[in-house]
Amino acid sequence: MGRKLTDRQKTRLWERVRARNFQASQQLEGFTAPLVIPDPAHPLEEALKAARRRYG
Repeated sequence: MGRKLTDRQKTRLWERVRARNFQASQQLEGFTAPLVIPDPAHPLEEALKAARRRYG
């Protein structure tokens, strides 16, 4: 059985779903905008991964 998502993971998942839905609705209206999703290469993400390895 898989592990449950944390509140932060749920929030990030919701933000991604919402961003994709917004982009899709904008395309239906005739607008095109780049999809903005936080980049995993961001320094904060690397710091979080390091902390998880250390304390996880």
